[in-house]
Amino acid sequence: MTPNDSTPTRALQQDARAWSTFTGTKYTAALRQMRAPLAQGLLGPRVSARRLIAALSDHELVGSDGGGPVLGENGVRSDSPWRFDGKTDYIQLALIVDMLRMFTPVSGTSTPEVGSYSLKHTAEWFLSPHCSYVSNGRLIWAAAALGLPITDPDRDGPNLLIGVSEREHDYVRRMVGTGQTQPQTDYYRPAGYEHLRAGLAQAAAGELITENWVRQEPVIESAPFHDWLVQQVGRNDVVGDLAGDYSAGVRDSDHRVARTAGELLVIFHEVSHSPEAYDAVVTSIAEWMRTEPSPAPIRTERISGDAHDHGGWGAGSGTVERYEFICPCGDGTIVEEHDNIPGFREHDVRILCDQCGVEWRFAEGRSVRDWALVPVAARLAA
Repeated sequence: MTPNDSTPTRALQQDARAWSTFTGTKYTAALRQMRAPLAQGLLGPRVSARRLIAALSDHELVGSDGGGPVLGENGVRSDSPWRFDGKTDYIQLALIVDMLRMFTPVSGTSTPEVGSYSLKHTAEWFLSPHCSYVSNGRLIWAAAALGLPITDPDRDGPNLLIGVSEREHDYVRRMVGTGQTQPQTDYYRPAGYEHLRAGLAQAAAGELITENWVRQEPVIESAPFHDWLVQQVGRNDVVGDLAGDYSAGVRDSDHRVARTAGELLVIFHEVSHSPEAYDAVVTSIAEWMRTEPSPAPIRTERISGDAHDHGGWGAGSGTVERYEFICPCGDGTIVEEHDNIPGFREHDVRILCDQCGVEWRFAEGRSVRDWALVPVAARLAA
């Protein structure tokens, strides 16, 4: 079945009849919604209208079980009736379902932490202009039909907690929300984020989504330095303070994960910092290198480079190379030079920074081209 097929499938007809009866609209109007490109299912199969209807009676938390309605337009414990316009009500629910599919569900042992009212605003921002208003009740309804974990910790008021990744939700909210500070890294970007954005544009243009999206199992990358640093949170010293700030930055998507000590230095130069913060970085890296069995020394970023031919000094021509790298503190440079001239072959690397010249040394056992640094305080040989 595609949005342009002339003959609806049996399942589509059954859904249209059920939705027509439930909402009090004409069968043809309901069928038109079932076949709308925006309702085709952008991150999974088209959500069944019968499944949506069943959730309002069968769901263990918000289902009525034959009694009075538990869920209404404004949320749970609400006497606000559902409002159906007969034109876009099913399409809106289908879009909300796709928006929720974008997030990683919490595990069965984790407690949902994202409030339905906050999620409903995120849905409005993300789905606009295709769905500019999302009620609290419809957000909960879509989550229930999708089978996401839902809890009612306060048992009071119209809002519930929905079991999607809190950090992924924060990322999306900051990306699309009005007046939000956008994340500086995509570490917590939901796996379906880009696919759904592209799918919305295609569907809005009346196109069929032919590429099925499959949620990939998360790949756990080795990040030994990150793992060590976050374990230092809570210490009553400069390393503990740095670890706390670093962990908060990762959690808030202000910067990426430092998988190595060298990546921490790169992050340090990308964010605002104080001299004391730099001292804490050096102290942390030195401690890490003292405790890690085989720590990798640090190589900084190259900022300039030049290589040119040289006529030589009578024994033949050659080349001269000069490369500059940022020093660890950022106030000086590391210069690497190579004279590749017959009879005058020289290779040298040196630190041109008073502070770094005292705090860092070149790792032993490496060639000039393969230089790397370790803190003097680490007292380690490469």
